[in-house]
Amino acid sequence: MYKNFKPIRNKKGKIVKAAPFQGWLNSGTVARVEPNRKWFGNTRIVGQESLQKFQENLGKVMNDPFHVVMKQTKLPISLLQEKGKQKRVHVTDTESFDYTFGKKALRKKPKLNANSIEDLVADVQEREDKYEPNKDRDLEKEEIERFENPNPLFKAGQSHRVWGELYKVIDSSDVIVQVVDARDPQGTRCKHVEQFLKKEKPHKHLVCVINKVDLVPTWVTRKWISELSKEMPTVAFHASIQNSFGKGALINLLRQFAKLHKDKQQISVGFIGYPNVGKSSLVNTLRKKKVCKTAPLAGETKVWQYVMLMRRIYLIDCPGVVYPQGDTQTDIILKGVVRVENVKDPENHIQGVLDKVKPEHLEKTYGISDWKDIEDFLQMIAFKQGRLLRGGEPDLTAVAKQVLNDFQRAKLPYFVPPPGCEERAKTEYNEAPINELEEDEDEQAGDDETEDGETEENEEEEEEKKSTEGGENDDDNLTDIDSTCSGLTDLSGVSDLAEDLEQIEEEEERVRKEEEDEKKQKQMPKMTKRGRGKRAGKKNEARKRMGKTIVEAAGNNKSSSENVVDFTNKKAAKKNNMWKKKLEKKRKNTGKMADASVACEDLKFFERRLTEVISYMGPTCTRWRVALLVVSLLTAISAYDWIQDPDLSSVNYFSSKIRRQT
Repeated sequence: MYKNFKPIRNKKGKIVKAAPFQGWLNSGTVARVEPNRKWFGNTRIVGQESLQKFQENLGKVMNDPFHVVMKQTKLPISLLQEKGKQKRVHVTDTESFDYTFGKKALRKKPKLNANSIEDLVADVQEREDKYEPNKDRDLEKEEIERFENPNPLFKAGQSHRVWGELYKVIDSSDVIVQVVDARDPQGTRCKHVEQFLKKEKPHKHLVCVINKVDLVPTWVTRKWISELSKEMPTVAFHASIQNSFGKGALINLLRQFAKLHKDKQQISVGFIGYPNVGKSSLVNTLRKKKVCKTAPLAGETKVWQYVMLMRRIYLIDCPGVVYPQGDTQTDIILKGVVRVENVKDPENHIQGVLDKVKPEHLEKTYGISDWKDIEDFLQMIAFKQGRLLRGGEPDLTAVAKQVLNDFQRAKLPYFVPPPGCEERAKTEYNEAPINELEEDEDEQAGDDETEDGETEENEEEEEEKKSTEGGENDDDNLTDIDSTCSGLTDLSGVSDLAEDLEQIEEEEERVRKEEEDEKKQKQMPKMTKRGRGKRAGKKNEARKRMGKTIVEAAGNNKSSSENVVDFTNKKAAKKNNMWKKKLEKKRKNTGKMADASVACEDLKFFERRLTEVISYMGPTCTRWRVALLVVSLLTAISAYDWIQDPDLSSVNYFSSKIRRQT
């Protein structure tokens, strides 16, 4: 903006001087266009054939899950997309105004879909053959009367709070990883979220991770990967901190996405899916430590959680979300959405377990055989395990909850066969899982990685040069318009970002310890020392006395009274003062009383207590001070006599004096 952007006006409000961006022409002035060639040359135009070709190529790229549009063109791509499924036909093209309302108007005829009665009969017969009463919503259905409200337990994962957490994760993530259960991938997919992302968030990348591949045969995992890879990049995974599978492929895939977003300092990866599919366990596996709370129960994660994987990759854990798809209560329980301990009537849902699990697996797990119905099945397990009530009656409720828990926790083998493999699933259901047949390739980190990220920057510069050199070839292959597309062809063999997780953890631990040490130093009072001056002795002694023992403080305390005798060991009390040692070297040690107190080991305890009392006793207690001084003098004299004659130590003071004089 200009500094002086306001016009100048006179007293009447008329503009005297216009602002820099203002101006006007006097009446009668003819405006002319500047005679410049740029106003008459061709602008950026595109022919219809080029637009059609670009639209076809763009549609192929958008439908291919292994291609990502790198550079958006300058053209309005939204105008090229046909939003309508069918093109609208204008009314005037089929029925003109003259032949409808004018003098040439024709008699109105009914519009029939059939040209003859025979065609009409054939059409009616065909629709009657395709009619299904179950799908007819106009028919009145006789439903059973319900005497109680529906159980809110089966609406788990559908609350506004959980959906709010989901949309927080979606809005904060650049890459969204949908975790599904390998036993039932189609049943645990969030198709509503997939449609929302394709429609509202097409710029976000969607990846599918098939977790718990250790519970299904290898051929089932491969079939599901080939089936789901048609819609989105799919990776097989086994969540385990010690023995994982698919970790290297998933980290390399996330590295490629981080490489695509060079304009961002870091990218966020959100993990979404049904409850109890292993989202938190997957995050712990990638991080190699327990950073998210996990449990074999649904609803353990309550809120979203940020976790750092690398310098440029962050992980977001999300609570489990369930979109109502018309599943029955039994399906909801068997998918692991609901905790079995909260189910009121678990016996009514055992039939779903018997339908999905093969009888030989039930016989092997519970050691029973030849059951007739659900009640007989539960009774046999109760008698086998000793789960009985009073009177020897079987506890069917407890046994039913145990069976449902075993199904949720994968103790009972079960999987949904891929499309077209129903017959194969009946025979090849005992094959080993993929994590036992194939070894997992861990992520590869660069050897020349530096903490400052110089290697990463050099790699990015080299790739930018290569992309600029080959940009023209990419444009020719895709379309004649400026646009480039890059694909993720190899998801597991690329290690373009040199990141070492162990080195990052060590660096974070070192930085954390340094920060803690700095905080401790800030909290501690700073004891600054200055050079010793002529009058600085008292201050230094006062500071040193704060950190000394009671004996040392008493020894250094100089009493103003001349009658006080000092019995402290000056060598031990002042050994830390270097200038005192120099003075002691010049002087001769004539302290016989001090030598006597050192020599007598029995008097050390009494000496320490005596000096403490003398040093810290108030000045008003003169009588006690005199009495203590007398006792101390007698003790010192007797100690001196004991040194001269050791036999005197066994008699009292007065006897020793008499014997000493004689």
